[in-house]
Amino acid sequence: MKLRLSEFWLATLCWVLSIYHFLNNAFSASEPHKSYIGEMTQLFAQKGMVYNYSTYHLLPRLSVATGLYLSFIFLNNWVLPKYLPRKKWNIIVLFWLCAYAFLTMVYAGYYRHENILTSPSFGACLVDSAPDTFKIFLLFLAYTIVKNLILNFLVHDVHNQSLRTRIIREVIVVFLIWAAILFALLQSDYRDLAIFWFCIIPCGYFIYLFNLYYLIPDYKKEPEKLRGYTLRLLSTIIVSGFFSMIFLQILHQILPVMAFLTINFLVFTIAVVFSWFIYNQNKDQLQLLYSLKTELGKSSADLQFLRSQINPHFLFNILNTLYGTAIQESADRTSEGIQKLGDMMRFMLYENNLDMIPVAREVDYLKDYIHLQNLRLAKSENIKVEVNISENTCQHSIAPMLLIPFIENAYKHGISLQNRSWINISLRCENNKLELDVYNSIHTKNQSDTENENKGIGLDYVRQRLGLLYPSKYDLQIRASQIEYFVHLTLRFQ
Repeated sequence: MKLRLSEFWLATLCWVLSIYHFLNNAFSASEPHKSYIGEMTQLFAQKGMVYNYSTYHLLPRLSVATGLYLSFIFLNNWVLPKYLPRKKWNIIVLFWLCAYAFLTMVYAGYYRHENILTSPSFGACLVDSAPDTFKIFLLFLAYTIVKNLILNFLVHDVHNQSLRTRIIREVIVVFLIWAAILFALLQSDYRDLAIFWFCIIPCGYFIYLFNLYYLIPDYKKEPEKLRGYTLRLLSTIIVSGFFSMIFLQILHQILPVMAFLTINFLVFTIAVVFSWFIYNQNKDQLQLLYSLKTELGKSSADLQFLRSQINPHFLFNILNTLYGTAIQESADRTSEGIQKLGDMMRFMLYENNLDMIPVAREVDYLKDYIHLQNLRLAKSENIKVEVNISENTCQHSIAPMLLIPFIENAYKHGISLQNRSWINISLRCENNKLELDVYNSIHTKNQSDTENENKGIGLDYVRQRLGLLYPSKYDLQIRASQIEYFVHLTLRFQ
């Protein structure tokens, strides 16, 4: 709001100054326009016309200044603030076309009075003024885009920026500085330097950016891979040098080979050295940004995963099963079911908050879940469930609730009380490797089932968690047909 108010007063000030400039030239005591009026009076007399300075010179300029001012205020301070947040693009385009038509007509009137001696038609003036008006609107569009980029990436949320936001902000700032210097060089006598600035500096900045935010952090994770870092850096330098050569050839600027290599060597060396200097100066902050990115991704995946796991249908089914069991027989099975359910809920509330837990605790949770599900299905003769979980003690740790989605999906999609169904579960943990196989039948859900649209509970979030917590250390294979579904997960702990 403050920015729009500032823009309004700045535009108003520019309009007032332009009006003052035109009026001052027209009514100044020194009469600087007197010679112009005399010349135009003679030209008009030759055509049998009477020249009027106000009609043919002053008023057209005042109308153009006022038209520009009104168009800017209309679009910048009313149309965009009102419709851009709501993304009403059709209304925005309509108003832009209206403003463009209005300003084109103003310019057409200006051209017609300026060239009245040649007797142009108003239609011809419209055609002549349209390109100039279009350029003005392009400038306004560029101003709007740059302003919003600055507001979104340079002003808003400076303290809570992510790594991506930090990079975008830096690129925008560098681009604006680079463009300003390029413009200044083009307007000066240093055009050769402008060509150098246009072709080689962007390539050098790319090396700096790529080395600072990708190559160096990746190398710092595994410092022993110095050779790999060196090869990738050299490849980046060679590619950048190739593009700088292409840019120079496009502009028809051929430098001697030694001069080209020397300039590129100096610029690229400075980029590499400066990127290392900046990294060492800001490594704590950069490492924090990288860790925040990982933690935010992990937290988001964990949160969505937990939402998918706390399934009210499952809890209601278990409670109904326990209620039915209590009516049919003694309380032994009921108490056992309640104990299993309590263990599961305790696991979800407490141990799931940890980053890692022993594999044995994750296996216990799987067993409790399978036991409760089998308790619900015990009376169904068409359902066959085979479970083979290795009893070998696994000394490794695992992210909590990483395996349960595959088991839950098998019971959710693989069980039908009317048709023959099967589930085969196999879990092994040996030789620093955990392997899980889940093989189950598939049955078409009733279209009225509210759960029918949930295609695989938490599988997308499991993939995210695996990618974040076990990069390059897992293998997930999923195969499905119309009647069966197979999942194989291999998790390497070293």
